[in-house]
Amino acid sequence: MAIQKVGVVGCGLMGSGIAQVSAQAGFSTTVSEVSREALEKGMGAIRGFLQGGLDKGKVTAQDMEATLARLSGTTRLEDLAACDLVIEATTENIALKQTVFSTLDRACGPATVLASNTSSLSITELSTFTQRPDRFLGLHFFNPVPLMKLVEVVRTLATSDETYRLAADWCRAIGKTVVTVGDTPGFVVNRLLMPYMLEP
Repeated sequence: MAIQKVGVVGCGLMGSGIAQVSAQAGFSTTVSEVSREALEKGMGAIRGFLQGGLDKGKVTAQDMEATLARLSGTTRLEDLAACDLVIEATTENIALKQTVFSTLDRACGPATVLASNTSSLSITELSTFTQRPDRFLGLHFFNPVPLMKLVEVVRTLATSDETYRLAADWCRAIGKTVVTVGDTPGFVVNRLLMPYMLEP
């Protein structure tokens, strides 16, 4: 198995960036939002980012058109049921994430890998909202996603080797550098960054 269809929950700053790089790398990508208005705003941000690349000569018109053709949007989490990988990129609200993951767990097939882009919440705790802790992990991107190369792949004790491989291979396929970390507060980069930021 390899990741072919990707779902992204949330089309805000992080979610739109993740959806964009996924589609740019050739993956069929569906992004969900809570309302049509929020979805249009997020899709507009993607178009704007691509247009900026086009204006600077970093993206061709053909590439922009192909990327947008691979992107679709929805307001129903159930429409992500056919995805091989679904990445949650909603606000840092544990109750909201519980609703998202329990809904996805019911809607998606048993092979679907579920991931969270959280930068502060426990991946292990989030995995308990599903019946697939072995198919669950963290994929922590950095902002702005299209420009930042690093992705922290966060394994829990229950994350299977296959799940890790699928997720890491996909991250490399979209042009990212993978850093494997355990499920600790702040993961690696934030733990290194905070003491630096707090220095007088």
